[in-house]
Amino acid sequence: MDVVAFFHRFVRPSEMSEERINEYIEGKYGKLGVDRVWYDTAILFTDVIEQFEECMTKHNLCSIDLCGPLTRAAFVTCGNWDITTKIPQQCKVSKMKLPSYVMEWINLKDIYLNFYKTRAAGMRTMMNELNIPLLGSHHLGIDDTKNIARVFQRMLTDGAILKVTVKRNPQVHEKVEFLFENRIK
Repeated sequence: MDVVAFFHRFVRPSEMSEERINEYIEGKYGKLGVDRVWYDTAILFTDVIEQFEECMTKHNLCSIDLCGPLTRAAFVTCGNWDITTKIPQQCKVSKMKLPSYVMEWINLKDIYLNFYKTRAAGMRTMMNELNIPLLGSHHLGIDDTKNIARVFQRMLTDGAILKVTVKRNPQVHEKVEFLFENRIK
């Protein structure tokens, strides 16, 4: 139930025009108040992955050899899109192999649906239904992470059993198996 560590980095876009980057900064991040800080502090995806793996290894969350499969942890997401689609796309753009630790994860929306017997469209819905106030800015990665962790902790307190909801085919990364029949689509 305790937070072990936080890891947060902004990823520098590698296949986005300067014009699109500026639109993105002014649009999404300007509204969040981080404006150019996002772009000015962003680093390459490959560097983020390297630092992330060092952090996970330091906290004994994955095997020491090339940060293989997770041993004492699981990714908890609010939806499948980031791990199903965006991480593999970014790995392809970065010409790197998809890390073995993103082969399975827990979609909190599916656990929520099956435990509370009610559909939650997203993190804000879950937080509202559980009377958990939003901390920080919605859709700012580190704030979303902290809020998802608070929903996760509340669900554990309420007696939910959290288990892997999605597994990726190790040979065909585009193929994923959804392990819950009753799930958010």
